[in-house]
Amino acid sequence: MNKIEIRTIPAHIVYTAEYDQNGIGDFFDPAEDKNLLYDLQYLMEDENHDVKVPDLGDDYNYFEYPLGDNEDGSKHIIYHDMVDKKGRDNADGIYRFEEMPEVRAAVMEYMGYYDTLDKGFEILYKWIEENGYVVAGKCRISAINGSWDTENPDEYVNELQVPICKA
Repeated sequence: MNKIEIRTIPAHIVYTAEYDQNGIGDFFDPAEDKNLLYDLQYLMEDENHDVKVPDLGDDYNYFEYPLGDNEDGSKHIIYHDMVDKKGRDNADGIYRFEEMPEVRAAVMEYMGYYDTLDKGFEILYKWIEENGYVVAGKCRISAINGSWDTENPDEYVNELQVPICKA
């Protein structure tokens, strides 16, 4: 699973929300049928009837996930979900729309629970340095399989993405 490739991620439009959480796992609780990201999408769609999230296959959503913690131990996590066009930002500041530029990124699939993602990023950052690249933006996580697909956290699959450029 630690195969690393360079990929160009095309420019796209997203709605974005920011959270201070203990980790990405805080967004999902299958035991309580909780998925904060679905709730966010439903809110955005209720307020922007003409804005659509593409069907699975074309959908692209991701977290910008900083390494390290806030002073209280939480992480500042920024969620982005691709849409077909910009809409109106939420009046209460819950989400906003942004245009994201094209990004060249080192990409690796990582298997395991969300609280081990830093280990995957360590592998990816080491590869970037060893191959003559430098980090050129915030790292990203795009969930492929998670609590909505399996009850076994060891089977979660996340695509780790780090924007890069040549050193």
